[in-house]
Amino acid sequence: MTARRKRAGGRDTAETMRIGIVSDTHDKVLAALHHALEGVDEILHAGDIASAEALAEIETIEPVTAVRGNMDERALADRLPEEKILTRGGVRIALVHGHRVGRASVDDLAKRFGNQGVDLVIWGHIHEPVSELRDGVRYFNPGTAGGIGAPATCGILTISEQGFTIEHVTLA
Repeated sequence: MTARRKRAGGRDTAETMRIGIVSDTHDKVLAALHHALEGVDEILHAGDIASAEALAEIETIEPVTAVRGNMDERALADRLPEEKILTRGGVRIALVHGHRVGRASVDDLAKRFGNQGVDLVIWGHIHEPVSELRDGVRYFNPGTAGGIGAPATCGILTISEQGFTIEHVTLA
């Protein structure tokens, strides 16, 4: 998916793209998640969805690109990649659950992805919201959308001609 184009003043301009960032739903697709992701163009899920049924429910919001986590049922894990590098609106993104990247810390992820030419690394696993810029790469963990062991959170990635911003959203 690339940023949609529209005519403005006789020239093409990139339209702003909004992407929902989710991880660690663990079969708990909260009504608040539906509300928080209303109007996004796509959803990136960093694993531990848990079941195909939970993924299907999230897909009722918008299309989902997902990677597998360590708690996904076998049938779901078998159809999802362990990690994915993708580009959205000119932003190169690494999407991974993180359970096989050391302790899934920013240090470990920086060692794994810091030299991969990505702008943004999205991961889950630790159930903690994190947003850290290191050596020009943003490392973002949306936390746990299912509210497992921590308050439920997700993220919103906004991409425009000026670059991207990403923020945490509390699911109340």
